[in-house]
Amino acid sequence: MKGVVDRIEGNVVVIVLDDEDVVEVDIKNFDNKVTEGDVVYKGVYNWVVDEEETLKRKKEVENYLKLFDE
Repeated sequence: MKGVVDRIEGNVVVIVLDDEDVVEVDIKNFDNKVTEGDVVYKGVYNWVVDEEETLKRKKEVENYLKLFDE
């Protein structure tokens, strides 16, 4: 399972999965710090932030938004 963190509500992380389903996961179930917009996937025991994919997607969004500044 892979998706993007939509928001964090208290101790609950709301994730929109690639198939557009939404799941709520206790923040304790993450191996490392998680923030809105992070790409995450379900590891063997916990959820993990995919830092490389997160950076890639953020750069793609930034490049897309630059098109409107020109």
